[in-house]
Amino acid sequence: MSEQTHILVVDDDPSIRRMLSLLLNDTGYRVSTATNGAEALSFMDLVIPDLVLMDLMMPDIDGQEVTRRIKSNPKYPFIPIILITARSDQRSKVAGLDAGADDFLVKPVEFAELLARVRAMLRLQRSQRSLEAEKRKTELLLHLTRQLGTTLDMDKLLNHFLERLADAVGAMRASIILTVEDTVRCYSSNQEYHTIALKEIVQQGVAGWVLRSCQPTIVADTREDTRWLSTNEVHETVRSVAAAPILWEGKAIGTITLVHHTPGHFTNGHLELLISVAAQSAIALENAELFRLTRSQKDLLERRAEELQRINQVSQHLTELMSPDQLLRLVAHLTHHTFGYEMVSILLYNGEGLTIRAESGHYGDTAHVGLRLPPERGITWQVITTQEPLNVPDVQHHACYLSLGGDEWVRSELAVPILTAREVFGVLDVKSSQQAAFGANDIRLLDTLARQLGVALDNAQLFDTEKRRVSQLDDVNNLSVAITANLNPAENLRIAADAVAHIFGVSHCGIILYEHEGQNGSWAISSNSPQTINTHHIDELLNAPHITSHLNLTEPCIIQNLTDDERLQRFAPLFEQGKFEALAFAPLFTQGRRIGLITLDITEQTVLFGPSELKLLETVASLIAQVMENVHLYRQVTDERSTLNAVLDGAADPILLISPEEQLLLANRAAEQQFGINGTKHQAITSLIKQPDLVRALSQSNGHAPILPNEVTIDNKTTFSVSVAPVKSATNEPLGRVAVMQDITAIKELERQEQERLRSVLRRYVSPPVVERMLAGGTDFGKPVERNVAVIFADLRGYTSLTEGMDAHVLVEQVLNRYFTAMTEVFYRYEGTIDKFLGDGIIGVFGTPIMHEDNLQRALAAAVDLQLAFANLHKLWEKELGLSIGMGVGVGYGPAVVGDIGSPQRLDYTLIGDVVNTASRLSSIAQAGQVIVSYHLIDALPLHWTSPWPLYAVGRVPLKGKQEPHLIYEVQYKNVAIVAK
Repeated sequence: MSEQTHILVVDDDPSIRRMLSLLLNDTGYRVSTATNGAEALSFMDLVIPDLVLMDLMMPDIDGQEVTRRIKSNPKYPFIPIILITARSDQRSKVAGLDAGADDFLVKPVEFAELLARVRAMLRLQRSQRSLEAEKRKTELLLHLTRQLGTTLDMDKLLNHFLERLADAVGAMRASIILTVEDTVRCYSSNQEYHTIALKEIVQQGVAGWVLRSCQPTIVADTREDTRWLSTNEVHETVRSVAAAPILWEGKAIGTITLVHHTPGHFTNGHLELLISVAAQSAIALENAELFRLTRSQKDLLERRAEELQRINQVSQHLTELMSPDQLLRLVAHLTHHTFGYEMVSILLYNGEGLTIRAESGHYGDTAHVGLRLPPERGITWQVITTQEPLNVPDVQHHACYLSLGGDEWVRSELAVPILTAREVFGVLDVKSSQQAAFGANDIRLLDTLARQLGVALDNAQLFDTEKRRVSQLDDVNNLSVAITANLNPAENLRIAADAVAHIFGVSHCGIILYEHEGQNGSWAISSNSPQTINTHHIDELLNAPHITSHLNLTEPCIIQNLTDDERLQRFAPLFEQGKFEALAFAPLFTQGRRIGLITLDITEQTVLFGPSELKLLETVASLIAQVMENVHLYRQVTDERSTLNAVLDGAADPILLISPEEQLLLANRAAEQQFGINGTKHQAITSLIKQPDLVRALSQSNGHAPILPNEVTIDNKTTFSVSVAPVKSATNEPLGRVAVMQDITAIKELERQEQERLRSVLRRYVSPPVVERMLAGGTDFGKPVERNVAVIFADLRGYTSLTEGMDAHVLVEQVLNRYFTAMTEVFYRYEGTIDKFLGDGIIGVFGTPIMHEDNLQRALAAAVDLQLAFANLHKLWEKELGLSIGMGVGVGYGPAVVGDIGSPQRLDYTLIGDVVNTASRLSSIAQAGQVIVSYHLIDALPLHWTSPWPLYAVGRVPLKGKQEPHLIYEVQYKNVAIVAK
């Protein structure tokens, strides 16, 4: 509910004061009264009304003077003044208005007019005060903007800024909190309080709520709003709060908070002003923060530059080529003297423990050098384990601290790992007599030095390794030359064993070479191996499943403790005799087969024999295996060449080897005799072979893949099957082609005889053109298969009575032969197959052995043509013999087994299946001249095909041998002139 408008009535007449008070109170205004001018001025020192309604003529101080004093006092806001007087002259009005009055009424006053004037003045007052508030806001923002732009010092900026803001809004205190990701980075207030709990305020208080919501807020009474968090006595006196977020690029970077002792002190106008101030201050605060960061970065960069200069001095020494011990002593000395650390130690890690290799400082330079620290103890061991720096502010309260004696003065310790991406070398360790002596800057400094030292150690190690590797590679090259030049396997093994022992700097090396499935074979040991080794044990290894299979070796490996390895217990006598404790094994592989084993005695070199040595051993093993394989291949090639020559000389078929340049490289004895080319190698093949067809057949290979054999007949007598295949090298390069010419004259004659036999058989069932097509395309004619076929069954009507009174010669020659000839022509016309003749009937098939996509349409057309052809015979018989003979046709469709059926002595190509019985039953119910078709065929016809004859559904009829009635159709062809072809 809004506060009532306050009006001060000043008049020396009690009745008028009472009347005006009643009128204004009834209208809803809050009214105060004064009896004279002095009383009115005293009242306004305490309470400022919204409007003054005052009599002009009063004793002591008149209305004009009171008006003049009110308007001239700067502490008063704009207060409308209405003067009421009985004087109506113009001079009095002008004098009152000049004094500062805002309106002038002459008695007697109409109450309605009075109230209207009051309302108008109050509207003017609100407008004027709003303008004044905006003016103050603008002046404040202008002042703050100027002030924010005058300095980049964060402390000075916030101090002046908050004082001005608190004065402008009449706040008891103004404060600001700046944050970075929920962490307070800065707090400032125009009144200092050192006990404020910033973390709790940001998490639970009003400031935290504003930061999270990015919204301004007013707390009218802190005792009724749980967002206000009281953390000290000063907070207890706060009753009202206004807070607004400082937004930068859409994020809240801080909050400005105003507090006051009076509940409801802050209005929306205050909040709007606070929002504007927060917006104005955001960029200035961000710039100030950037300035602070830049200044701190500058100081940091200066310190880092000095450190880097010192590090560079150390780095210059690290780049010099020197032994690892010299390098470590130099780094310890420079780290101690250049950076002022009291005690510097460098410890190296050998895979099992740490050893102090260099010291400089408190103890002297050699007090603990060479001391090996107990494994898994001490701060330095923890650094090796974690590979991270470890800063111990107080060693006396750290569980991992390890005293070396004489170090009672040590209070803090810092250790960083010396490492590269490939290896952990050790630890750089510094100690101090002061607690918490080392900070983040020391960690960065020592970490940089340690990494550079790691690179230097790595380089020194690589240099030593490369020198040794160059020497080893020279030895490997010499080994390759020596064993490649010698084709004696036993001598090669001995040379290889001595060379491998020299390459790896070991005393004993043994090489075993297997022959048959890991058994039998040969062996050799280096010449400096002990002569007391019992060769019986080595022979035992050869005759037993070889050790590579026993150990399941697929690559080189090291076995450190031979006596503890259960897999090698059977070879313990050999190891004990040679005093072998650690061995390196490398299997010899060629083409995926294990052909042998290299064994090195590394008892004295277990530490030095690492992954790089194993890799080199693998290379040496591969080289030896390849040489041994080459020797084996050489012997094999020699044997195969002898065998090949024997095979070629004994082959009855001509064989030619032709180069890519079309020259003859090789011809066996049969080729020389056949073509008369004895001793004529490296000549053009076209000049040696005179038959053009044979030359073309020999030239057909494309050099990439063999081609199908080509048949060539020479002089119309001899037929050869010419097979040509490319010959390639091991690198897939073409070497030429080989041609084998097999005499197939006898085979071709047998094929011709078989073709004639098959042709005569097929002509019994299909037309001659179909026979030739089947023979040309190849066929499995006669092999029983199951297929869907259309079967046509046609038989004569009245045949039995016909045969009783007719001469047999007439019956056969003029009736049956004419009948079967006409029917056969129809079947052949549609490329159907005649299954058999049955006295007065004939069975035809569509769908085997020749299949067409339109088998069903062909069957229907053939059935119609059978009746049309028979109609001509009917007329002829009636004219010549006086006989009236009819024929019924039935057509069925379904699966049947077709092929040669019978005994080996007598086979017939026929078909077996229910479809034959169905066609027979349909033929028997067909009247003379009718074509009856099973619904199986009608349903199987293509949907897009249109029959040229009406297909009339007769209905379901019982068929002999069928349990269910059968749906049949009649082809009504008699009135249709079109015949489907």
